[in-house]
Amino acid sequence: MENYISQLLSDIRYATENVSWPYAEKELHLWDWMSDEDEDKTAPVRELEEWTGIRKEHLPPADMLNDEQVNRLLDALKKMLDAYNWSFVLQTQVPERIQYAAIRDNFDQSAKVKRWHMGFFEVCKPGTEHRKCALGKFCQCEFYTEFFSDCVDEDLTPAEERARELEIEIQHIKRKYGDDWLKYYPYHLDKNYDDEYGNPYDYGFGEEGDENDDWWR
Repeated sequence: MENYISQLLSDIRYATENVSWPYAEKELHLWDWMSDEDEDKTAPVRELEEWTGIRKEHLPPADMLNDEQVNRLLDALKKMLDAYNWSFVLQTQVPERIQYAAIRDNFDQSAKVKRWHMGFFEVCKPGTEHRKCALGKFCQCEFYTEFFSDCVDEDLTPAEERARELEIEIQHIKRKYGDDWLKYYPYHLDKNYDDEYGNPYDYGFGEEGDENDDWWR
């Protein structure tokens, strides 16, 4: 089994380092930016197994693995999913063995290929009852239902909505670009970079922009 695990980890690492993006040939421009809602509607869809080259049946059942093997595979799978911007995110503490089982059980799913916003691995299959998924008593759907049961919709001002979007976007680029995240800072969402008339930062594309502006260098 250990030889198989080593080979599987090598395959997962290869998939992590060789992501195939359907829009790789198209240069990304700031004016192409779209909201998360719009991107969710228009993003290309890929079958995760086909996209990564890793299939559900390649992943051994959790009960066939020792704790150390589960830890190594789980860590590798999470890194791979992050690389594909289809992150496995849980809001509560869940034992690693159960996390691994949840990824394995749901790996045969479709993924939306997003450029501007984060995509998230679907932990539960559509229509699954609470506590009936691979997470069992750690069910995230039930967590959210209980969490929002006493909440009301926020009535945010445009300024508050913008601040919220800035916070979310910074979290995303930090996760995606690591130490280089400041190169991709969303100045257009930060009110501190608005011009004297309150217009968002235009990255030098405005009519009155400095022709010698070399911010992008």
